[in-house]
Amino acid sequence: MKRTLLTTIIFTALSSQIAGCTKDQSGSSSSSSSTTSSTSFQTDCGTVINNKLKNPVKPQDGTKGTVTVAGPNLLMMTTTDSKKFLIKLQSIGVPYGDAEQTGAMNLLKDLAQGDAYFFSAASNCSAQVASGATGFLGQVFTANGKSYSESLLNAAYARVDSDPCGGDLLTSCYNAIEDTATSQTAGELEAFLWKPVSDSNGKLAIHSSPSDTFVVIGGETGKVQGGGNGYAELSRFSKPGCAYGSNVRVQVINSDGVPYRINGKDYLTVPNGCGRYCLRGGEIVSCPKN
Repeated sequence: MKRTLLTTIIFTALSSQIAGCTKDQSGSSSSSSSTTSSTSFQTDCGTVINNKLKNPVKPQDGTKGTVTVAGPNLLMMTTTDSKKFLIKLQSIGVPYGDAEQTGAMNLLKDLAQGDAYFFSAASNCSAQVASGATGFLGQVFTANGKSYSESLLNAAYARVDSDPCGGDLLTSCYNAIEDTATSQTAGELEAFLWKPVSDSNGKLAIHSSPSDTFVVIGGETGKVQGGGNGYAELSRFSKPGCAYGSNVRVQVINSDGVPYRINGKDYLTVPNGCGRYCLRGGEIVSCPKN
């Protein structure tokens, strides 16, 4: 088991800040767009409201605002009237691996780019989270109805947790999603380095970790030649990196053909085959040679 990523949150949520949290904090459901307010949010497993499982739910019955990511299963919400409180996604636990935790936070950041709707599991229902802070339990949706919780589970970026206030109504369905997602991925890609011109033969070389990684570009699978430079595997290709063009789609698989994930996807994109790139924080970034 890898060391759990610590989330530092110095915050104590106040019950008064989410009084009446089953309604839009602006005081009117008309603050949502007509498209959003007439749409129901339906998920595979449903949403717990007042200790009861509902599916679908209406956005106007939730708390509207924006969220920022505070941890792999934690969000800080700012309502439309500027109140703030911490949310712990109900029945969603922190994944064990550091790479998976980074992937979870990156996925949540992608979801959090627009308006969000929070549905409280029950009135003032809370749980203690990292650093002793208190997070209100519930579920969060994007404005177009995508569930933050089920998105994490489908990407295998969460483990199922035990929470009060009706959390047991979700666990069986959540476990099924987690099991399916886990079986469809080889895990998180830990490290990747694209070297367009290798020192030995002037052709593309790709370093990757963990072990049992095979790199595929188009129809070509690199020839694996063991580890090196702190990486578990080295894959050599038939041409220099420039020959593969731009926006190169790269897939990393294990010996059974099951793909590794990179920030919730089963492939990564190298912007320019002529450049030198590596994996950092779940993203492909330029890594010039020192």
